[in-house]
Amino acid sequence: MLSLSLAAAFGVAPFGARADDGCGGRSYDLLLAAYPGADSVTGDEGEFLRTAGSPKRWIKLDDVACKVWPAAPGKTLLAVRLRHDEASGDVDTADLEVLVADSAKPRILQRYREREPLVSDAMRISSVTLDTARYRLNEATTAFGVRVTYSGSSRVNPYENTVLSLYAADGDALRPVLSNLEVSLDRGEWDGNCTGEFESVQRTVAIDAKRDHGYAGLRIDTVSQARRNASQNDDCEDISAPKRKSSQRLGFDGRQYAVPRELRGL
Repeated sequence: MLSLSLAAAFGVAPFGARADDGCGGRSYDLLLAAYPGADSVTGDEGEFLRTAGSPKRWIKLDDVACKVWPAAPGKTLLAVRLRHDEASGDVDTADLEVLVADSAKPRILQRYREREPLVSDAMRISSVTLDTARYRLNEATTAFGVRVTYSGSSRVNPYENTVLSLYAADGDALRPVLSNLEVSLDRGEWDGNCTGEFESVQRTVAIDAKRDHGYAGLRIDTVSQARRNASQNDDCEDISAPKRKSSQRLGFDGRQYAVPRELRGL
């Protein structure tokens, strides 16, 4: 049977410096630099950082992805979920803000807040991670990525997908150059015992030699496979179809890489 990683982590940790935050315990100081006047508050789900001004936003330290950028060690990357409400509900909404900080001191160099908020409803956000593969778009520009993973809660209709967005510097600003490319998908439908059908899709992103409007193209390689479970003589037989492979090139249109509908995630 298809194995899906559908569990989200809900650990509660005290606010403050943590050696395991991906930034050597610096994420808290960087958040204070990014959101001046923010204060620490305690809620039903642990401690949060509450932003100043209006509208209020709540930051849970465990929601923050932080990493020194290997392509530019003098810079530190953060992906921050700014919750609209302190407590979780049936539908949770959060802004996603991407930050580039100074690795030597708590100073924000560039930032970008996504226009469309992250929404957790039937599909919950199980993780937000930084992708620091070397997306070298030209001699002067290397992009980095943010991956958002969504998971369903149905046992008989398992679902999980991950989308990738890429960001690049634009002078003193930061801007998205690729949005919501689906890089993995696992889904299925079964009777809870054996019989069912499943699908798995994995995509990788490579830099193409040809350029459009000054940026290299992106080659998207896709590997997909269908699987079926069936009861045979009191056994549950796993039948896999041949893997299907395809490749597609995304060109830069001067503003971003346009993602066709069939490659878009949630």
